[in-house]
Amino acid sequence: MQAYRRFSSNHSFDYAVHLAKKFKKELIVYEGLRKDYPWNSKRIHKFILEGMIENREEAEALDINYWCYVETEDNPARGLLKKISEKAVLIITDDFPCFIIPEQTRKLAEKVKCPVFSVDGNSIIPFSQFEKPASAARILRTWIHKRFSDSFLHFAKPKYNKKDLSGLNHRTKPPFSPFMIDPSGLDAFLKQIHFENEVPPYNKTKGGRKTALTLLRKFLNDKINDYAESRSSPNSFEATPVSGLSPYLHFGHISAEEIVTAVFKNVSDWTPEQISHKKAGDRETFYTNSSAANHFLDELITWRDIGYLFFWQKPSFRIGLESLPDWTKKNLSLHRKDTREYLYSLEDWEAGKTHDELWNAAQTELVLTGRMHNYMRMLWGKKVIEWSKSYEEAFQILEHLNHKYAYDGRNPNSYTGILWCFGLFDRPWFPERNVFGNIRYMSSDSTRKKFKIKPYLDYVESLKHPDSSLFS
Repeated sequence: MQAYRRFSSNHSFDYAVHLAKKFKKELIVYEGLRKDYPWNSKRIHKFILEGMIENREEAEALDINYWCYVETEDNPARGLLKKISEKAVLIITDDFPCFIIPEQTRKLAEKVKCPVFSVDGNSIIPFSQFEKPASAARILRTWIHKRFSDSFLHFAKPKYNKKDLSGLNHRTKPPFSPFMIDPSGLDAFLKQIHFENEVPPYNKTKGGRKTALTLLRKFLNDKINDYAESRSSPNSFEATPVSGLSPYLHFGHISAEEIVTAVFKNVSDWTPEQISHKKAGDRETFYTNSSAANHFLDELITWRDIGYLFFWQKPSFRIGLESLPDWTKKNLSLHRKDTREYLYSLEDWEAGKTHDELWNAAQTELVLTGRMHNYMRMLWGKKVIEWSKSYEEAFQILEHLNHKYAYDGRNPNSYTGILWCFGLFDRPWFPERNVFGNIRYMSSDSTRKKFKIKPYLDYVESLKHPDSSLFS
């Protein structure tokens, strides 16, 4: 388990089970966590470990031989994967196209003697079915709609029981000390690990599949009907009709397939016949007879997939400004020397010490909670471009702040979201403006005119004073 850390609705696990049965071999599930990954922190580590503890409990219930490893000073990771692979007949892993995983998979395949298979369980439609990345969401939307019905018939197994896995556990012991900490000992355990970044966990965010499923149920019961109309209005997470599932998708605690299935079940009298095959590309009507559900599914599938597909053709740690379309590159070249009205250091950005109250609030939300309201995230990114010395510096600042603090950072959509602020997946806008040229411009003044911003500012202020009864 590298990217998709769960036993249910997992194509990689399905394939491993299938081959173990076919060749009558033991199935061993390895889930590991190094301590030296880029932007490491107690916040990210705890979220992952909370999921691992749940996986360990589920593996015990299902009688899966689950090898759970967490690197510490006394239990180093160097050479571990090669060591545990010495007796493997073959290895199945996740074909995740971003961050450290592509290189890890490549190095593993080079070191071990057995075959290594990477399985694409990233979304609904296998990305190999698309010939190239899409330049805009409207283009990808049509491609997805034309292929959706076929993929809908081939979802991963929703849930396993003990009988499904009978005979696959031969009790082979791992060649390392397994991670055996329970939830009550997690904070003490984390104190033993040195992290490059001092970022504490947010006490209202817990990793793991149980929390993900709870969030999904709450969203479908209480929020989805307001999704299309109200999700862009800045407010607290509790008051905003969004699912909050992005970190859980990123770390594989829940799958896109599960969410799609749950949304369909939540729509009154939904049947597959409601899929509008004659209107491929129409986000208002394609999936169901519920406009709100269709908008949510479009974000979950089209807008999530466009980032993954952008990485898919050439998996890598990151993509940068070199990946922007030609019209954007030309635009940036013309405005590279424009005067910046304000300039800030990384320390100013990180501390939320700019002249702009809204930008500071968005940054504060990110630092304290590991998330940021979706509309504020767009404004946040645009302002860093406007008030940085260069476009390259702006990109580096956005990458650093997002990956250091966001639970769902270090993801394909982290990079395409940042690059959207520079014009990726967008079109030229007029009139031409300082620094931006024809790239879409956003301002705090227009945000104040568009939305009632006081509830958001009050919410962020309450985050600074969590013990205050005024906001309880």
